[in-house]
Amino acid sequence: MGSAIVTAVAVGVAIAIQVAVVGRASVEVHPLAVSTALQIAGVLSGIVWIIHGNAWAELGGVALRWWVVPIGLAGWGIVAALGFSAARLGVSATLVLVVATQLVAGLLVDLSTGDVGFSFRQPAGVVLVICGAVMISLRG
Repeated sequence: MGSAIVTAVAVGVAIAIQVAVVGRASVEVHPLAVSTALQIAGVLSGIVWIIHGNAWAELGGVALRWWVVPIGLAGWGIVAALGFSAARLGVSATLVLVVATQLVAGLLVDLSTGDVGFSFRQPAGVVLVICGAVMISLRG
């Protein structure tokens, strides 16, 4: 569990840096162009991993699933939207709004799939995060 927490924190830092860079780049170039360039870089990195790890079978097993294209398109759009929003709202406001929304949606998914039990802590946590999102998002 400790490594999962460290990994999640590292992803949070990486996302914040990525959003800041994409936001700055999106002022000069269309956010979809920036996202496309990042997708290409990701594909090239993935190809290196596939070749180095001889993971062609794993790639084939995933690439043929129905959800690959819509999730890939969503990822492309998400990166562009983060850059668009960060260029206009700032990185912290963009990320706190995204995280608050993810928390609400994630909690609904967990509850609908039965992955977690329900107690007063979940809605209380959602309210606290939403309050934080409002406080960070307000200007002045």
